[in-house]
Amino acid sequence: MDFLTAFLLGALQGVLEFFPVSSTGHLVFVEQITAFEAPRLLFHAFLHIGSVIAVIYVFRRDVFRLVIESGRILADVLRNMKEFIGSLLKGSDPDYIKVIRTNYRKLVVMLTAASIPTFAGGILLRGAAETLSGSVMYTGVGLLMTGIILLVSSMLRPMDEMPKDIPYWKIFVIGAAQGLSVLPGVSRFGVTLSGGILCGLGKMTAVRISFLMLIPVSLGALAEELAVSIPAGVMAGRTAGICLTGMAASAVFGILLMKRLLRFVRVRDLKGFAYYCFCAGAISVMIGFFL
Repeated sequence: MDFLTAFLLGALQGVLEFFPVSSTGHLVFVEQITAFEAPRLLFHAFLHIGSVIAVIYVFRRDVFRLVIESGRILADVLRNMKEFIGSLLKGSDPDYIKVIRTNYRKLVVMLTAASIPTFAGGILLRGAAETLSGSVMYTGVGLLMTGIILLVSSMLRPMDEMPKDIPYWKIFVIGAAQGLSVLPGVSRFGVTLSGGILCGLGKMTAVRISFLMLIPVSLGALAEELAVSIPAGVMAGRTAGICLTGMAASAVFGILLMKRLLRFVRVRDLKGFAYYCFCAGAISVMIGFFL
């Protein structure tokens, strides 16, 4: 039964990760009513890796370009270092080349820089996330917070700044917002999408960046969970099977539905998602009083 539930939860993750309504919040609710037993943070980390697989597949051209540009950035940095050392030895002025000169290169820096406050927030809030991860009531509070954030961002007129025009302090704001998503009910997609819009990005640019940000943060979260689970013997045969089942379902459903879901998000106003979060959050809080 747990394997079937893990598959269903993975399918739910594969669909809801691409809506700004907190996939984790819905997972907690379903886990409570089905009495699903698995290490929650570890299981959720594997489900998000399934979503990462879907993101890499759908955005494979962007991911490939980002990998290539990361290598070129490293090569240019080494070239500038060589130029600096050479100028010291020769007593001449260094001839540096500009490293961050394209949108993709700035995007590489954005994803890296945004991960810093995200990981910091994840570490600081991990204890709270463990405590609250099984609470339907606190998940409802997180959904209400997500609704407020979406409603505020929907009232703003989206701009259309390109990644290379975004200052670094705004990148840290988006990363810090993403760090809050470790709390149940707070939508990672919702807060990063809203953060991108608040920072001046166009809606679809913010959507694309939000999903690309999922890659490093999910890989980091899985590494953190495995570092704790493997020495403790939690990642045993049955638990591993449940986690991999959920991950596979998340990846398959994400790949099959992601493009359709993104088109839906593109044409929908964020207010609709905000109102949904308010309703789901209110119901969860009320149910939490009786569980």
